[in-house]
Amino acid sequence: MTRKRTKITEKDLSSEPEILRILYQHNPWWMDKPIPDIKLKKFKQSDYFYLEQELENNKITAVIGARQVGKTTMLYQLIEKLLSNNKPQNVFFLSLDDQYLKITLQNLNKIFEIYALNIIKIPLDELKQRVYFFLDEIQTVQDWEIILKRWYDLGYKIKFIISGSSSMNILQGTSESLVGRIKPQTVLPMKFLEYIRLKEQNKLGELTNATNLEMRRALKHSIIQNKAKPFYKACTVASKLFSPFKDKMMVYLNQYVIKGGYPEIAFIDNMALCAENLRNYLHLTLYKDIMRTGKIRDPVALENLVSILAKESSQIINHTNIAKNLDLKRETLNTYLYLLKTVYLISESEFYSKSRVKRIRKEKKVYVNDIGIRNMAASALDDQILTDSTEVGKMIETVIADHTKRLKFNLEQNYSPPLFYWREKYEVDIILDLLQKPLPIEVKYREQIQESDLRGLNSFKENFKVPMSLVLTKDHLEMDGSTIFMPSWLYMIMC
Repeated sequence: MTRKRTKITEKDLSSEPEILRILYQHNPWWMDKPIPDIKLKKFKQSDYFYLEQELENNKITAVIGARQVGKTTMLYQLIEKLLSNNKPQNVFFLSLDDQYLKITLQNLNKIFEIYALNIIKIPLDELKQRVYFFLDEIQTVQDWEIILKRWYDLGYKIKFIISGSSSMNILQGTSESLVGRIKPQTVLPMKFLEYIRLKEQNKLGELTNATNLEMRRALKHSIIQNKAKPFYKACTVASKLFSPFKDKMMVYLNQYVIKGGYPEIAFIDNMALCAENLRNYLHLTLYKDIMRTGKIRDPVALENLVSILAKESSQIINHTNIAKNLDLKRETLNTYLYLLKTVYLISESEFYSKSRVKRIRKEKKVYVNDIGIRNMAASALDDQILTDSTEVGKMIETVIADHTKRLKFNLEQNYSPPLFYWREKYEVDIILDLLQKPLPIEVKYREQIQESDLRGLNSFKENFKVPMSLVLTKDHLEMDGSTIFMPSWLYMIMC
């Protein structure tokens, strides 16, 4: 007699045995199995160490950032840490974009209850030991913040660690339902220092960490004291320490300004394959994080916009002209730009002025945050691009802008650090408002710098009281008055 194959129905998928089977797949450690190697990397980015400290903080930890930057890997690294001194059953992981489970607000509650009944076998309100709930891709569940608020407010011994790739979804929950209950940590593509640490897990990697901290301290001291000399002294010491590794540093810098900081790209030498992977990352972001908002009526226009912004990265953009070229209303263009910012693809730089009205009226500069994505979208991901001085200038300033935001975050813990530019007759590339003082930064990635190259910087110094100014060069270190000329690679290591 031939047995008929049973068809799995929606009801079967929501049944307790089926949910439990899938939970075991997500949590192999419940069966004394290791975390699969493909999910667990040995290299730990700097954000991991911050997140490790947050494991005992009662607040919900939100790990947010662009796709493919290593958020899920960090979650598994945290789980590995917890498994070393906790019962395996006390660590719960769930990927909320599991298409098989079709997780909703309603069945997520059910999943928690099934976990309590079948895995820890204790009602959650009777917990004596803390349990850890890792919820990956939280933004895929509509109104997720409602259920987390409910569980958090119950006061059970549960620590929630969530991740998401859209700041709009995560931080909106922060500002509304979860105000005071959630602590965000933004994870971005690797900066240059981490790229070196990944490539060189030895003395050079250790040296970058030590130098990074010392230079930051010196910069902060110089800004507070209005004296450039302490920072210049730290730069001189650091430059000497790195002198044995100079050739290797320049090789890594050239790799970084072409391929960018996505971890999976770092060890791929084939540029065509790098471009393909980066293109996939971009499409995942556009179609899974932005399109699903329902605010995009013209996907082609959005893709064309990304291409335009990539080619114009580090430039002041004219919104009216771009809207006209894409056949979009100005308001629609602004919406698209806002959405691209919420998924960490781009950032903007405002005109520097004490007047908020003047800032708003001026056009903004735009930067694609990761230089690899920028180069791919601008059809410039190729070794030969380094021979084009105009392109290299845009690429280096794009990288410097990204690192400068991180520097401000590290010194002031500002989660949305703004950048500025200044232009009257002449322009200053970047103005960093640090410790309530303007720090003008001019990017001149070349061997020779003329006095005419510094007209914008000198004009800014005449108009504003500045403690010091920086000129980021290709490989030149010198102090002239309160202006420090320093190699761009050394500045990136500090950030």
